[in-house]
Amino acid sequence: MSEEQTVDELIGTLRKVQTEKVEKIEEHLKRELDQAEEEYQADLEEIDKNLMGQVDSLMRNHSDELSENIDHFQQLLAELKGAAYHWDDEFWHDFLPETVSEIADCHRVGTLKINGHFNQLETLALVPIINGQNVIFLSSAEIKRQITQAFQSLILRLVVTSPKSKINLVSIEPLANSNKVLGIFPNKHGERWKPEKSLNRLSLYLSQVRKEHLTNDRPTLVEVIAKTGECPVPHYLLAVTDFPHNFSEEAIRQLITIMRKGPACGVHTIMLVDTEELPNLNLEGLDKEANVISYENDRFIFRSGMSQSDPINENFFDYSNFDLELDQLPDLDLLEKLVSKTDISVFAPISLPS
Repeated sequence: MSEEQTVDELIGTLRKVQTEKVEKIEEHLKRELDQAEEEYQADLEEIDKNLMGQVDSLMRNHSDELSENIDHFQQLLAELKGAAYHWDDEFWHDFLPETVSEIADCHRVGTLKINGHFNQLETLALVPIINGQNVIFLSSAEIKRQITQAFQSLILRLVVTSPKSKINLVSIEPLANSNKVLGIFPNKHGERWKPEKSLNRLSLYLSQVRKEHLTNDRPTLVEVIAKTGECPVPHYLLAVTDFPHNFSEEAIRQLITIMRKGPACGVHTIMLVDTEELPNLNLEGLDKEANVISYENDRFIFRSGMSQSDPINENFFDYSNFDLELDQLPDLDLLEKLVSKTDISVFAPISLPS
């Protein structure tokens, strides 16, 4: 055999050995890949099974929570009745103010909504006015109609769902052409007073209530009612519009005092503020525990007074992340029906000792 043939045979043998090794390696790699694929698919199936189990659990928990939310929502409506039902609800078809026996603890100003992963959560936006918190509506030109009607709706709701002689309405409308409060009740109210006169009389009234009815053991009218079972004096609802137009410095000081000290004596303020006239309003200086309705970043926001004054207290929930859908006045037929049944005693002058 020639040297050239020997070299060719050697090369052929080497190639054969190399091919066999490559085939063995490829076969081994294929087995490993197949095994890895099987293990990968098994892991995926296990992960998918676990994820589906978690999703099913979340859905069950969510359904339970949603059901609880709906039950709570319905329970609130049943307990608060006219203080909570939307003006479009059938409840109002047969509603008679004379059937109301007590003032509700809370009254609605709208609904709060927030989008979750699966559904939209909805609850009532309630303000505990009678239990001691004022309400401030911040108005501006772009949302004036909506915020004004929400302000009016709350006043109307408080008046028509309160027993006769249990609540009186005091209106301060400093602009001559304003009828945001008294305009709801045509032919029902008496004379319109200047802000100073109403505030002076309310200040005297606060002193009278503190002197005659409040004690160290019963520092608020709510506690007096809780312990005696009777309300010795009516609650007064102070409705202020267009603040701070035509308010003197003295009137502003009096209003701040009434907002801070009034709730304990049964004097509750609902105020409509012109933020364009007063863009740098210090809400904390006015009343840090008031519920505030505002318009920010193209949406209405409800801030509960207690959650602002005591932000670390977990008992007071912060609703500012919810979108607020404000109530508006009812349709004209229902409005006229409710107003016609409103007792004129609601507009009785502030009672002071002679």
